[in-house]
Amino acid sequence: MQNVLQQLIRLQELDTRLDALIEKLGDLPETVKTLEIQIRNEQEQNAIRRTSIEENAALISSNSVKVEDLKTKITKYKEQLFLVTTNREYDALTSEIEFNEQGIKDAEDQILQSEEENNRMNEAFGKTEKNLEDMAQRLEETRGSLAETQKATEEEKQQLEDTRKTLIALIPRNFMSVYQRVRKARNGLAVVPLMRDACSGCHNRVIPQKRVDIYKKNQVITCDYCGRFLFAADDSEEDE
Repeated sequence: MQNVLQQLIRLQELDTRLDALIEKLGDLPETVKTLEIQIRNEQEQNAIRRTSIEENAALISSNSVKVEDLKTKITKYKEQLFLVTTNREYDALTSEIEFNEQGIKDAEDQILQSEEENNRMNEAFGKTEKNLEDMAQRLEETRGSLAETQKATEEEKQQLEDTRKTLIALIPRNFMSVYQRVRKARNGLAVVPLMRDACSGCHNRVIPQKRVDIYKKNQVITCDYCGRFLFAADDSEEDE
C-alpha cells in the first residue's frame, strides 16, 4: 500500500504542475476562440449587408428607369390632350396621366427608401470593417502570445504527460477512479498531507485511529469529510 500511496502523491505533484502550466496560458486559448467566433459572425453580417446593398442598388436602378419611362409616357399623353375631340378621350388620357404620375411617386418612394437603407447599411458595413481590422490584429497578437507561451512550456508539458502515463499504469484502477473523482470535485487536489492532525485540504480534524494508520503507512487512508487521500508530511520527501 505504501507504493500505491507514493504513486498517488507523485501523480498529484505531476497534475498540479500540469495545472500550473495550463494556468500559465491564462485566458489566451479562450480569447483566441472568442475572437475567431466574433470575426466569423461579423464577416457573415457584412456579407448579408453586401448582398442587401447590391439588391437595393439594382432596385434603385430599375425604378430610375421606370421613372424615366413613365415621364416619357406622361409627356406623350399630355401632347395628345391637344388632339382629342371628345370628353371620353380627354378623360381617358387624364386617367392615364394620373396613373403614371402615381407610378412615378411609388417608384421614387421606393428609390428613396432603398437609398436610405443603403446609407444605413454602408455606415454599418464600414464600422464592421473597421472592427474586423481591429479584431484581426488582436487575434494575431493573441495567437502569437499563445504560441510563444505554449512553446516555452511544450517540452516540460510533454515530459510530465509521458511520466504521468507511465505512473497511471502502475496505480490500481479503484484508486485511480477515486483520485479522478475527488480531483474533479476538489479543485484539482485529491492527495494532501496531514497537518496538525487535520486534513490540509478541508482542514477537518482526522480521528486518532486514522492518524495512527497514516503514520504507520500500511494502508491508503482518505479523509472522512472531503474524500482526499491523506499522507504523512514526510512521505512526499521520501518520494523525492
